[in-house]
Amino acid sequence: MTDRSERCVDGFYFYDEDILREAKKEAEGVRYMKARVDLEQPDKVLNIYNRMLRQKSFQTQVGYTYLRELQEYLLAMPQVANEDIAPIRVYADLRVLDASGTTESLRKENRKVRQSLRHSVLLNILLFVVIGVIFGITLSSSSPTVLNYEKELVNRYSAWEQELTERESAVIEKEEALHGYDD
Repeated sequence: MTDRSERCVDGFYFYDEDILREAKKEAEGVRYMKARVDLEQPDKVLNIYNRMLRQKSFQTQVGYTYLRELQEYLLAMPQVANEDIAPIRVYADLRVLDASGTTESLRKENRKVRQSLRHSVLLNILLFVVIGVIFGITLSSSSPTVLNYEKELVNRYSAWEQELTERESAVIEKEEALHGYDD
């Protein structure tokens, strides 16, 4: 496991490796911008701020913190109209961990997952019961079904065969009786 300080960037601890890499890049960008931006010229700062917002330059807490610092600076400048200062659009899920290492949004998400799992289990039990009832009805029914169709057909053809045999023997007896009268 990596050292805790290796996962911290500007006071933020990142669990996810990809976000950690992005935060490190943003921290370098923030340092570069702080060295280059002349805070004596609020109009240029406003242009830079708006360009960074348009280009979505920052996606982690590190970058958003810098944007917020610029925004507060611009709001304090009387030369810049507050209407000209665009709000910071957050494009990433910025969950800040509490002392226990989880977030409120994660807890809410876990509750939702548990609740949907309960609903799923109840629905599965209900479907299992319905399928059992359907099989029970099918097995106790006297009409032919897929399960007992062959048996029903064999019984039906056996009954027809027996009936035909009885009729045939009755016809043969009558023919013999008629032939007996002819002699």
